[in-house]
Amino acid sequence: MRTMGLVILFLAAGIVILLALVMATMRESIHPRRRATGWALGVGWPVDPAGVDCEFDEWILDRPGGVKLPVWDVTGHRSNGPVLILVHGFGRSRLTWLPHLEEWRDRASRVVMVDLRGHGDAEPDGVGLGDADVEDVVALVERVSATESTGNRIVVVGRSLGASTGILAASETEGIHGVVAVAPYETLAVPLANRIRLRGLPVFPVVPISILFMRLRGRRPRSARSAAARLRIPLLVVQGDADQISPWEDARAIADAASMGRFELVHDAGHGDHWDREPERLDAAVDELIDSLTPAESSAG
Repeated sequence: MRTMGLVILFLAAGIVILLALVMATMRESIHPRRRATGWALGVGWPVDPAGVDCEFDEWILDRPGGVKLPVWDVTGHRSNGPVLILVHGFGRSRLTWLPHLEEWRDRASRVVMVDLRGHGDAEPDGVGLGDADVEDVVALVERVSATESTGNRIVVVGRSLGASTGILAASETEGIHGVVAVAPYETLAVPLANRIRLRGLPVFPVVPISILFMRLRGRRPRSARSAAARLRIPLLVVQGDADQISPWEDARAIADAASMGRFELVHDAGHGDHWDREPERLDAAVDELIDSLTPAESSAG
């Protein structure tokens, strides 16, 4: 009887620990630390495009349920260039793009930066991580298209979460004409499992249970590779071979699935330092995609 009691005690303790890990995983996934205006002020980061000497408009993308996604809208330097919609990664915000904003403006007629749900200055709290983010990007594309009188193409540039979301959104609307995906992942389970593994915690059964609970809360993991297979537009996938969050093999499979896919593997790059490693090669790849969507400027006379 005493042995049975100890077994039951250890089993109960194991269940409590498992539930605690699942709840902690879900909380961190749904409520990441925000990089918003307060964070920028605290670390001496620019708080908006004016901080990098750039004039801008700011507006709100209103979504169902009282969700408000703040947007920065900047005029580019290339009148016949595409509209670039920049979508940040998990735990980041539109602030991500400010240090290199001028380089994106050189490629575009217009640059649009958004805070995804639960990130930056978006309201209320709680990330999308699935259908909601995809629907938000599609809605953003429709809003931008409605205010475009030039007829210029729209290209989504995304990192990590933003990369996979951009691919998924492009598979659901004809309003996106090209995608640059930096460090995309196949499904939400991939980065979730790898982040847990890096902390030395058990992936199984924490991740499967966490994903199940997220599904019940309306956050359905979706396949970026399946979405890429439906694309009929240029897709550039940039990936580091030292990325411990998004495996390069998955990124290659995503690029290979697309009919107009291109894959650029950056040696020794992790999850976010691709341009630090090979800026010239990656700039050339991005420029090639953008140039393929940009009409030649007509010469006078």
